[in-house]
Amino acid sequence: MAARLKGRNRIGYFKKVAAEFASKIKVLDGVAGILFIGGLVRGFADEFSDLGIVVFIKGKNEGLKKRLIELWLDAEHRHNVEIDLEIHSIEDFMRQALDEAERWEFSKAEIVFDPDGEARKALTAKLRVSKRFWTKRIVIFAECLKWYCCPTKKDAGTIAEVWIKRGDLTSAHYCLNYAVELIIKLVFALNKEFLPSPKWRIFRSYSLKWLPKNYKRLIKEALKTDDLSLENFKKRLDALQKLGREIYRKIEEATGLDAELVSKYYVEKVLHQTWVSYRH
Repeated sequence: MAARLKGRNRIGYFKKVAAEFASKIKVLDGVAGILFIGGLVRGFADEFSDLGIVVFIKGKNEGLKKRLIELWLDAEHRHNVEIDLEIHSIEDFMRQALDEAERWEFSKAEIVFDPDGEARKALTAKLRVSKRFWTKRIVIFAECLKWYCCPTKKDAGTIAEVWIKRGDLTSAHYCLNYAVELIIKLVFALNKEFLPSPKWRIFRSYSLKWLPKNYKRLIKEALKTDDLSLENFKKRLDALQKLGREIYRKIEEATGLDAELVSKYYVEKVLHQTWVSYRH
Protein backbone atom coordinates (compact mmCIF):
# COMPACT_ATOMS: atom_id res chain seq x y z
CA MET A 1 0.00 0.00 0.00
CA ALA A 2 1.35 3.41 -0.97
CA ALA A 3 2.21 5.80 1.85
CA ARG A 4 -0.03 8.86 2.03
CA LEU A 5 0.77 12.48 2.66
CA LYS A 6 -1.28 14.90 4.69
CA GLY A 7 -2.32 18.36 3.55
CA ARG A 8 -4.35 19.82 0.73
CA ASN A 9 -3.65 17.94 -2.48
CA ARG A 10 -3.66 20.31 -5.47
CA ILE A 11 -2.79 17.60 -7.97
CA GLY A 12 -5.97 18.16 -10.00
CA TYR A 13 -5.08 21.80 -10.58
CA PHE A 14 -1.43 20.98 -11.22
CA LYS A 15 -2.35 18.38 -13.84
CA LYS A 16 -4.67 20.87 -15.54
CA VAL A 17 -1.89 23.48 -15.74
CA ALA A 18 0.63 20.89 -16.92
CA ALA A 19 -1.69 19.57 -19.62
CA GLU A 20 -2.37 23.08 -20.91
CA PHE A 21 1.33 23.90 -20.95
CA ALA A 22 2.17 20.63 -22.73
CA SER A 23 -0.51 21.25 -25.36
CA LYS A 24 1.05 24.61 -26.21
CA ILE A 25 4.62 23.35 -26.54
CA LYS A 26 4.10 20.02 -28.27
CA VAL A 27 3.00 21.79 -31.47
CA LEU A 28 6.27 23.71 -31.70
CA ASP A 29 8.62 22.54 -34.41
CA GLY A 30 11.62 20.75 -32.92
CA VAL A 31 10.01 19.47 -29.70
CA ALA A 32 10.93 15.77 -29.52
CA GLY A 33 9.32 14.78 -26.22
CA ILE A 34 7.65 15.94 -23.03
CA LEU A 35 7.90 14.25 -19.64
CA PHE A 36 6.09 14.87 -16.37
CA ILE A 37 8.15 14.21 -13.23
CA GLY A 38 7.88 14.80 -9.48
CA GLY A 39 4.50 15.39 -7.89
CA LEU A 40 2.69 15.16 -11.22
CA VAL A 41 3.65 11.49 -11.35
CA ARG A 42 3.40 10.77 -7.62
CA GLY A 43 -0.14 12.12 -7.56
CA PHE A 44 0.39 14.66 -4.78
CA ALA A 45 1.15 18.36 -4.97
CA ASP A 46 0.71 20.84 -2.13
CA GLU A 47 1.69 24.43 -1.38
CA PHE A 48 5.36 23.41 -1.25
CA SER A 49 5.36 21.64 -4.62
CA ASP A 50 6.33 22.73 -8.09
CA LEU A 51 5.39 21.42 -11.51
CA GLY A 52 8.14 19.18 -12.87
CA ILE A 53 8.26 19.16 -16.67
CA VAL A 54 11.09 17.99 -18.94
CA VAL A 55 11.18 18.94 -22.61
CA PHE A 56 13.42 17.21 -25.14
CA ILE A 57 14.26 19.14 -28.28
CA LYS A 58 16.06 18.28 -31.49
CA GLY A 59 19.47 19.86 -31.89
CA LYS A 60 20.73 23.14 -30.44
CA ASN A 61 17.70 25.24 -31.32
CA GLU A 62 18.19 28.51 -29.45
CA GLY A 63 15.04 30.03 -30.96
CA LEU A 64 12.95 27.13 -29.69
CA LYS A 65 14.53 27.36 -26.24
CA LYS A 66 13.67 31.05 -26.08
CA ARG A 67 10.05 30.35 -27.05
CA LEU A 68 9.76 27.57 -24.46
CA ILE A 69 11.04 29.91 -21.75
CA GLU A 70 8.52 32.58 -22.79
CA LEU A 71 5.65 30.09 -22.54
CA TRP A 72 7.02 28.82 -19.22
CA LEU A 73 7.14 32.29 -17.63
CA ASP A 74 3.68 33.13 -19.00
CA ALA A 75 2.20 29.93 -17.51
CA GLU A 76 3.77 30.59 -14.11
CA HIS A 77 2.38 34.14 -14.09
CA ARG A 78 -1.14 33.23 -15.21
CA HIS A 79 -1.59 30.18 -12.99
CA ASN A 80 0.45 31.34 -9.98
CA VAL A 81 2.40 28.09 -9.78
CA GLU A 82 6.11 27.40 -9.86
CA ILE A 83 7.12 25.33 -12.87
CA ASP A 84 10.44 23.51 -12.71
CA LEU A 85 11.18 23.31 -16.44
CA GLU A 86 14.14 21.36 -17.81
CA ILE A 87 15.05 21.71 -21.49
CA HIS A 88 17.45 19.16 -22.98
CA SER A 89 18.50 18.45 -26.51
CA ILE A 90 18.32 14.70 -27.06
CA GLU A 91 22.01 14.69 -27.96
CA ASP A 92 23.12 16.56 -24.83
CA PHE A 93 20.90 14.42 -22.59
CA MET A 94 22.53 11.26 -23.91
CA ARG A 95 25.99 12.68 -23.12
CA GLN A 96 25.34 13.99 -19.62
CA ALA A 97 25.88 11.93 -16.48
CA LEU A 98 22.80 11.58 -14.31
CA ASP A 99 23.23 11.60 -10.56
CA GLU A 100 21.40 9.12 -8.35
CA ALA A 101 18.37 11.30 -7.61
CA GLU A 102 18.01 12.17 -11.30
CA ARG A 103 18.06 8.51 -12.25
CA TRP A 104 15.33 7.81 -9.71
CA GLU A 105 13.27 10.77 -10.96
CA PHE A 106 13.59 9.77 -14.60
CA SER A 107 12.80 6.13 -13.77
CA LYS A 108 9.41 7.37 -12.51
CA ALA A 109 8.79 9.87 -15.33
CA GLU A 110 5.56 9.86 -17.32
CA ILE A 111 6.07 10.35 -21.06
CA VAL A 112 3.18 12.52 -22.32
CA PHE A 113 4.49 13.38 -25.79
CA ASP A 114 6.89 11.27 -27.83
CA PRO A 115 5.90 11.26 -31.54
CA ASP A 116 9.01 9.46 -32.80
CA GLY A 117 9.83 7.42 -29.70
CA GLU A 118 13.01 9.43 -29.07
CA ALA A 119 12.19 10.28 -25.45
CA ARG A 120 11.54 6.66 -24.48
CA LYS A 121 14.66 5.50 -26.30
CA ALA A 122 16.77 8.12 -24.48
CA LEU A 123 15.35 7.21 -21.06
CA THR A 124 15.83 3.50 -21.65
CA ALA A 125 19.47 4.05 -22.61
CA LYS A 126 20.25 6.33 -19.65
CA LEU A 127 18.61 4.06 -17.06
CA ARG A 128 20.05 0.78 -18.32
CA VAL A 129 22.38 -0.95 -15.85
CA SER A 130 24.53 -4.06 -16.07
CA LYS A 131 23.47 -7.43 -14.69
CA ARG A 132 25.98 -7.02 -11.86
CA PHE A 133 24.88 -3.50 -10.92
CA TRP A 134 22.34 -4.37 -8.22
CA THR A 135 24.36 -7.25 -6.75
CA LYS A 136 27.45 -5.06 -6.39
CA ARG A 137 25.44 -2.26 -4.81
CA ILE A 138 23.79 -4.64 -2.34
CA VAL A 139 27.14 -6.16 -1.38
CA ILE A 140 28.78 -2.78 -0.71
CA PHE A 141 25.93 -1.54 1.50
CA ALA A 142 25.57 -4.90 3.29
CA GLU A 143 29.27 -5.13 4.08
CA CYS A 144 29.26 -1.59 5.53
CA LEU A 145 26.12 -2.36 7.57
CA LYS A 146 27.85 -5.39 9.04
CA TRP A 147 30.78 -3.25 10.16
CA TYR A 148 28.71 -0.42 11.60
CA CYS A 149 26.01 -2.19 13.57
CA CYS A 150 24.79 -5.55 12.25
CA PRO A 151 27.53 -8.21 12.50
CA THR A 152 26.76 -11.58 10.98
CA LYS A 153 29.06 -13.48 13.36
CA LYS A 154 28.26 -14.09 17.02
CA ASP A 155 30.04 -11.80 19.49
CA ALA A 156 31.57 -9.71 16.69
CA GLY A 157 32.00 -6.06 17.59
CA THR A 158 30.75 -3.09 15.61
CA ILE A 159 32.10 0.35 14.77
CA ALA A 160 29.20 1.93 16.67
CA GLU A 161 30.00 -0.01 19.84
CA VAL A 162 33.70 0.82 19.57
CA TRP A 163 32.77 4.45 20.24
CA ILE A 164 31.07 3.40 23.48
CA LYS A 165 34.36 1.94 24.65
CA ARG A 166 36.19 5.05 23.48
CA GLY A 167 33.88 7.15 25.63
CA ASP A 168 32.16 9.19 22.90
CA LEU A 169 28.41 8.53 22.84
CA THR A 170 27.83 11.27 20.28
CA SER A 171 30.03 9.43 17.76
CA ALA A 172 28.33 6.14 18.66
CA HIS A 173 24.88 7.59 17.90
CA TYR A 174 26.18 9.17 14.71
CA CYS A 175 27.32 5.74 13.52
CA LEU A 176 23.78 4.48 14.08
CA ASN A 177 22.47 7.38 11.98
CA TYR A 178 24.74 6.22 9.17
CA ALA A 179 23.49 2.66 9.65
CA VAL A 180 19.91 3.88 9.14
CA GLU A 181 21.01 5.33 5.81
CA LEU A 182 22.60 2.01 4.85
CA ILE A 183 19.37 0.17 5.72
CA ILE A 184 17.38 2.52 3.50
CA LYS A 185 19.86 2.17 0.64
CA LEU A 186 19.66 -1.60 0.95
CA VAL A 187 15.88 -1.78 0.79
CA PHE A 188 15.91 0.33 -2.37
CA ALA A 189 18.65 -1.82 -3.90
CA LEU A 190 16.87 -5.05 -2.99
CA ASN A 191 13.84 -3.70 -4.85
CA LYS A 192 16.08 -2.73 -7.80
CA GLU A 193 15.20 0.92 -7.33
CA PHE A 194 17.51 3.93 -7.62
CA LEU A 195 17.68 6.25 -4.60
CA PRO A 196 15.48 9.35 -4.53
CA SER A 197 16.81 12.62 -3.14
CA PRO A 198 17.29 12.56 0.65
CA LYS A 199 14.13 14.61 1.31
CA TRP A 200 11.99 11.79 -0.17
CA ARG A 201 14.12 8.78 0.78
CA ILE A 202 12.39 7.53 3.94
CA PHE A 203 8.87 8.35 2.83
CA ARG A 204 9.25 6.71 -0.58
CA SER A 205 10.80 3.63 0.99
CA TYR A 206 7.47 2.86 2.71
CA SER A 207 5.91 2.06 -0.67
CA LEU A 208 8.56 -0.37 -1.91
CA LYS A 209 7.32 -3.82 -2.88
CA TRP A 210 9.54 -5.69 -0.40
CA LEU A 211 10.33 -4.40 3.07
CA PRO A 212 11.68 -6.03 6.24
CA LYS A 213 9.03 -7.06 8.74
CA ASN A 214 7.86 -4.11 10.87
CA TYR A 215 10.05 -1.82 8.76
CA LYS A 216 8.26 1.46 9.41
CA ARG A 217 8.09 0.95 13.18
CA LEU A 218 11.71 -0.19 13.45
CA ILE A 219 13.02 2.70 11.34
CA LYS A 220 11.19 5.07 13.67
CA GLU A 221 12.75 3.38 16.70
CA ALA A 222 16.19 3.45 15.08
CA LEU A 223 15.87 7.21 14.58
CA LYS A 224 14.74 8.05 18.12
CA THR A 225 17.27 10.28 19.79
CA ASP A 226 15.55 11.74 22.83
CA ASP A 227 19.01 11.83 24.33
CA LEU A 228 22.47 10.55 23.48
CA SER A 229 22.51 8.07 26.34
CA LEU A 230 23.82 4.51 26.42
CA GLU A 231 20.29 3.24 27.10
CA ASN A 232 18.93 4.99 24.02
CA PHE A 233 21.89 3.73 21.99
CA LYS A 234 21.02 0.13 22.89
CA LYS A 235 17.37 0.60 21.88
CA ARG A 236 18.36 2.06 18.53
CA LEU A 237 20.95 -0.65 17.94
CA ASP A 238 18.39 -3.36 18.70
CA ALA A 239 15.95 -1.92 16.14
CA LEU A 240 18.67 -1.73 13.50
CA GLN A 241 19.82 -5.29 14.14
CA LYS A 242 16.27 -6.60 13.76
CA LEU A 243 16.09 -4.87 10.38
CA GLY A 244 19.55 -6.16 9.51
CA ARG A 245 18.61 -9.79 10.12
CA GLU A 246 15.62 -9.49 7.78
CA ILE A 247 17.75 -7.80 5.15
CA TYR A 248 20.50 -10.42 5.24
CA ARG A 249 17.88 -13.15 4.70
CA LYS A 250 16.51 -11.23 1.73
CA ILE A 251 20.01 -10.69 0.30
CA GLU A 252 20.67 -14.43 0.29
CA GLU A 253 17.27 -15.08 -1.28
CA ALA A 254 17.77 -12.40 -3.96
CA THR A 255 21.45 -12.95 -4.79
CA GLY A 256 22.37 -16.40 -3.50
CA LEU A 257 25.07 -14.79 -1.35
CA ASP A 258 25.26 -15.65 2.35
CA ALA A 259 27.21 -13.47 4.80
CA GLU A 260 30.61 -14.93 3.92
CA LEU A 261 29.96 -14.83 0.19
CA VAL A 262 28.95 -11.18 0.49
CA SER A 263 32.34 -10.48 2.07
CA LYS A 264 34.09 -12.56 -0.60
CA TYR A 265 32.31 -10.66 -3.38
CA TYR A 266 33.18 -7.34 -1.73
CA VAL A 267 36.88 -8.18 -1.47
CA GLU A 268 37.22 -9.70 -4.94
CA LYS A 269 34.81 -7.64 -7.07
CA VAL A 270 34.83 -4.28 -5.29
CA LEU A 271 38.30 -4.05 -3.75
CA HIS A 272 39.87 -6.32 -6.39
CA GLN A 273 41.92 -8.12 -3.77
CA THR A 274 42.48 -11.78 -2.89
CA TRP A 275 39.86 -13.29 -0.62
CA VAL A 276 41.02 -15.29 2.40
CA SER A 277 38.27 -17.23 4.16
CA TYR A 278 38.21 -17.31 7.94
CA ARG A 279 35.55 -20.01 8.09
CA HIS A 280 36.77 -23.12 9.93
